[in-house]
Amino acid sequence: MMHLRHHIRCLILLILLPILLVSWDTSAEGANKPLTVSVTIPAGQWKAVRLRNLPRETMVAIALRCDGSLTVGLLNAQDHAQFPKVANPLFWGEAESKLGFSATIPQQGDYFVVLNNREGTGPRQVTMTTSARLGGEAAKNLVAAQLRKVEAQLKVLELKLNQAFIFTPVPIRVSTCESARPFERSEGLTLCLQYARHLIEAFQDKTQASDALVYSMFYEMAQVFQQQWGLDPENPTTSLDELTTVLMLTFRLDATVRAYSQTMINQPTLSTALDDIVHGTAHPLTTERAQRVLKWATDPDLVRNWQPRLVPHMQTNMLRQLKDHPQPWSDRQLVEAELAERTRSPSNDLPTVQPKGRIKA
Repeated sequence: MMHLRHHIRCLILLILLPILLVSWDTSAEGANKPLTVSVTIPAGQWKAVRLRNLPRETMVAIALRCDGSLTVGLLNAQDHAQFPKVANPLFWGEAESKLGFSATIPQQGDYFVVLNNREGTGPRQVTMTTSARLGGEAAKNLVAAQLRKVEAQLKVLELKLNQAFIFTPVPIRVSTCESARPFERSEGLTLCLQYARHLIEAFQDKTQASDALVYSMFYEMAQVFQQQWGLDPENPTTSLDELTTVLMLTFRLDATVRAYSQTMINQPTLSTALDDIVHGTAHPLTTERAQRVLKWATDPDLVRNWQPRLVPHMQTNMLRQLKDHPQPWSDRQLVEAELAERTRSPSNDLPTVQPKGRIKA
């Protein structure tokens, strides 16, 4: 159980980090947020602002204001190293009070905006704003590569869940969706990039955004389990929240579910702001639902009370682990009875679809 818990938490973080980049690229064709710096260049001197590790075909735009004339250049690392000798500047020009220019990066690497006041008689105060976006095929290739990485991690997450529970696997993928919904269900489960981006923008904190995404993923899987296992609820939303909490506690994601629900309680405007974007779906938690989730998450008997409904759907290896290494919430009698039944009647074992390479019970 500790092994699975560690893997699932790490996988969610690994999934979120590429989503950060993919969301960044698809939101504005790879545009990043403008960076503004202020620099003072004494008379007779020059300074340079480094633009680190720019990919090939990046479109760089520079806008600056200054309180007097100076020379401005955009140089590669070689020209910067031998300045003031300049062989192949991407840009070189004079600024009086303001200047704007753009250039396309020919090769990946560090580039430098040189602010040259070597011939000036007084200091120059410069305010410079730099923005960049990845253009052309490079942007498309980067997004495609990151999407492949995210989907590979989602496949591993699906595998880890399949190690624990018996269910007909649902293909999980990530994509830009046409609607604003967090997830789409068509021949599988699709995590929409827009939702991940909205979480990142709303929470302004990677850990909190990750907690929200973890809960959302488990909520969607709880819905799969509820449907496949025939858990008919009186109140679908409440039951799914409870099952989601149970699953997360089962994988020892206690801190995650508690932190997420507490965040949504402490900052009720978050759910309101996100609800305007996702149009009243089950994501994210409302303040009222978060209060219930926090109560369940702090109930020491919750997971144990769910064992009669979960044990019949656990993989045999999972049951053996629980028999050999009981958890505070596991019911040893139920586990041993289920294992004995499967030993007596292996043909009556619950079926599971086993794609190539999937771990069997």
